Amino acid sequence: MRSEKFYTSIGVFVVGALILMIMAVVFFYEEYVHAQSQMYVMFFKGSLKGLNSTTPVTYRGVKIGEVKLIEITENRAMNKVRIPVYVQFFVEKNLGFTQNPIHLLISNGYVAQVSTPNFITGNAEIELVKMDSHTPSKDIFFNDYPVFPTRSRVEKSPTLDDSIKAAKMSFEAFRTLITSDEVKDLIKSINNMSDSMSVLATRMDRNLPPAMAYFNITMQKIADAASSTQNLTDYLSRNPESLLRGKR
Repeated sequence: MRSEKFYTSIGVFVVGALILMIMAVVFFYEEYVHAQSQMYVMFFKGSLKGLNSTTPVTYRGVKIGEVKLIEITENRAMNKVRIPVYVQFFVEKNLGFTQNPIHLLISNGYVAQVSTPNFITGNAEIELVKMDSHTPSKDIFFNDYPVFPTRSRVEKSPTLDDSIKAAKMSFEAFRTLITSDEVKDLIKSINNMSDSMSVLATRMDRNLPPAMAYFNITMQKIADAASSTQNLTDYLSRNPESLLRGKR
């Protein structure tokens, strides 16, 4: 009888130990997955122009996350529209009770702001910048996700110097374009074509075979001009920023 109770106790102990081990494995696995990628929600005031589902989140110029979802909803009182931006951070953290780097950024006064959209692509990014003081968000969690503090975009008004600089860049880009090898080749081909056409018109009434020969030459010149134009078009399609910055 005692032997049966002893073995029963051992069996219960072993089963309990296995259950605890499985629970521990599941717990640490969830902690590991959660540590590698953490989702936060951001609420911005003002324009969200330039944001999309792949917008990068940068800290000191380095991408540390990206936008995963942007949706529209209402506040708790259901009298205002809100646009939550769900952001996933890429976090390298060892298992254990260590400081979360995202929590550390928040505690050190870092907030998120939307940058000015790129002039060429129109895309913006979310930057983490340090603030001396900021008003904490009323919401700590939204849809079971923690809320990351934000601030409004700082709009920069164009000044006279900025306008002059932009005009100078446009002029330099135009000057670089017209002095490029492609344009020179195009002008040369057009001149050659004009000369060939003049020769063709002069000799057309003399002898048809020579005229046909010059006509073939002219067609070749036209083909060369078309090829140069195509090369210039391909270059501009691959490098549209050269109109502003010039060819590097």
